[in-house]
This record gives sequence, structure tokens and C-alpha cells, in this order.
Amino acid sequence: MKFKKKTATLVSFTVGTLLLATTALADITSKSGYEELKYSIKLTAEQTSEKYDSFTLDFSMALKDNGKTIMNNNEVGKFDRKNSASESLSTGLSLNGDKRSSQSYSDKTTVIHTSAGDPTYYVTEYTKERKEEIFSNPFKEEEAEDLEKIADALVGSLKDHVVVTENSDGTKALSGSLTEVQIPSLINAVASFQLKQEFNGNGNQGSSMPHLTKDVFVKEVTGSAKVNPDGVMESILGTAVLSGKDEQGTVHEISIEALIKVKDINSTKVSKPNLEGKKVIKNVAKDYSDSEISNPEKFIGKFKNDIVIEKDGKFVKVGERTLDITKMDNKNVAGRYSETYKQGFENYASDFSELTFTAQIEKDQRGNADFEGTSKSGEKVRGNIYFSEYDGKVNFSIQNMNSPYAGGLMFDSSFSPDLD
Repeated sequence: MKFKKKTATLVSFTVGTLLLATTALADITSKSGYEELKYSIKLTAEQTSEKYDSFTLDFSMALKDNGKTIMNNNEVGKFDRKNSASESLSTGLSLNGDKRSSQSYSDKTTVIHTSAGDPTYYVTEYTKERKEEIFSNPFKEEEAEDLEKIADALVGSLKDHVVVTENSDGTKALSGSLTEVQIPSLINAVASFQLKQEFNGNGNQGSSMPHLTKDVFVKEVTGSAKVNPDGVMESILGTAVLSGKDEQGTVHEISIEALIKVKDINSTKVSKPNLEGKKVIKNVAKDYSDSEISNPEKFIGKFKNDIVIEKDGKFVKVGERTLDITKMDNKNVAGRYSETYKQGFENYASDFSELTFTAQIEKDQRGNADFEGTSKSGEKVRGNIYFSEYDGKVNFSIQNMNSPYAGGLMFDSSFSPDLD
């Protein structure tokens, strides 16, 4: 689910609050309550990330201010684990009142993205199949266990506010609600602080989000969940009503509703977009996972950067550095390094201003080598050179390079191709 930073924080807080409230509604004294709900959520994450061949995840949320919708979002993600493919369609209304939609597709060798604001289809093709998780299990993240312990502690005495219904077909339904007097003061205090941060009006130019300054609290929380006979969560719905006053004393009731559904298990079909007749921009992504550079000879040639000093409170170019690679393969490198200075700055030249060097590329280090060189006076020098296919640059550094320099001369170790 991709949102702007402000909205993403709100979504994160909302979903966390609703999940906490929903689990807090469960009866901890039996497997049909709190523990069963946790088990169901964990089992769903495990099955979708590791077992199911395919499934659809439907996420919707809406934010209302005194009954008026100020933001909503719906994202439908289709996942085909068997073929390592996925697609998603996102639509919604932003806090600035803009309607938005985007579509994306991904498989082992291709990524496609387009949006309503730009009908161009951006296609990235990979020369080598990627190994990526289509859907990851959040409960296997490093911090998951600690977060679960925090949730367990916060639930506290919220144990007896749930209705658990066991249906004849083996499914179960959990539902319940809490009012402000039933919500522990600690949870409401934390929620009040968090809500004041989210609804503080900062960075919301043109946004319909209210600026809450006082009397902020969680007024009501309701939640429900449906579990299939196998213990997997089919849906979870949570609604929170938040209350607070703005600087003018106007009361705002902010309602947040979030719904997550897991459906079409092992029957979801992921389809690659038909690009016929569409405006398409393609990019071929290089594979940088191999231990050696592909076509290392492309680095043969000159690379340059500027020699800069700080003078009278400004940065001033006083010359150029040139790195001339005369030999390059995946085993050996040879070349020359030199500096040229503008008139009036020749005094910055040193014994390091000209040198020749050779190096052997370290095995499985993909373009990384320690070199030995000889300065114009015959002095031996050592350093490191690294060839980056990712940005087409060369990183070149000499041991003790700064020692002969004075007057604020700055050394830049990154050299770009001289294409003029």
C-alpha cells in the first residue's frame, strides 16, 4: 500500500489502533477469544506468504470529519506466488481533494507502472530473473515479537467485551465495541498525544485535515472479524471515532474505518497489462548480482572531476583531475592520474599530481581493487579503485592524499566519464 508520508503515518496509526482495539475486544480466557484471534492473524500471514499459490488482498479505508469524507483509499492486490507475479490497482481521494489512481504489475523479469495523472506505461525489464518475495510475513520481522508483547500488555483488562459466534459451517465471527469509559486511560493518553501530532496542521497546505489542539481522545472503537474453518482470517473491520477541538473551539468527530479482506484463495488470476496501442517507456535494468563486471572494456577512457577550494566564502574551481583508464578487464587495471590547474593556482600541484598505476581486481569483488602506483618523482603510492556499473563512475582514492594539500583544497574521489 503506497501513500504520501503524512497519509502513510496516519494509515499506520489507524490500522495499529484498530488491530489493537479489535484484539482487545477478545476474551483472553479461551482459545476462541484473544489468543485465537492472534493465532488467526498469524496463520493468515503465514499461509499467504508461504503456502497459498495465489490470493487477493483487498484493503479499504476512509477518513471522515463530522460525517464528511475527507480521504479514502482502496487497493486491491493480486498475488500469484506460484509464478512470482503480482498486480495492484489503487484508487482514492487525497486529503487535498484530488482523485487518484494507479496500476502496477510485477513478475520475475518485468515491472510495469502507470497512473491516471500520467497515462504512460513505465516498463522495466530485467536481463536476469529476480528472486523476490511476492508477499512477506510481517510476523517474521525482527521487531515482531517485541511489538506483540507490547500489544499484550496494553490489552490489560479489556477481556470481556466480545461476542464470539461459532457457525454450523465451522466459521467464526468475532465482534464487539468499546466506549471512552471502557478504554484504559493509558491507551487514551497515548492516543491523544499521537492524534495531536497527526492533526497538527503542519505540512497540510490545501488539506482538509482539521487542526486539533485540545480535548483529544478516542471516543469509540468497534471491531469485527470473520475466520474460516481452517482458522484463516477472511476479513477484519475496525472503526474508531476520535474527538477533539480545533483552535476556534469547534468540536470535530473524526471517524476512521479500515477493512481488510483476503479472498479468492488459490483461484486468483494475475494478468499482465496489454500494452498494444499504449504510450510505453522502456528501461532495461542491469543485473549487478554477478561477481564480475559485464563488458569491463567500457570503462577504458577518461574520467574527470573538478578541483575545488573555498575562497572568500565561496566554492571556486581551480582545476581538473583526470583519470585515464588505459587497460581494463575483470582481472587487471592500468591507467594514469593527473591534475591540471588554472593560471594562478599552479602552487597547488604536488608530487601526487601525476602518477601511473596498475592493479589486480580482487576475486568476486566486482570491480574493486587496491592499486600500486608511481608518482612523477618515482615515489611509490598506494590506493584503491572501484568501478561502479550502477552509475558509470569510478571511485579513485590515494592513501594520504590530503597530506600534501594546503589552502582548503578539497578532494573528490568520484570520477565521471568525460564524454565531450
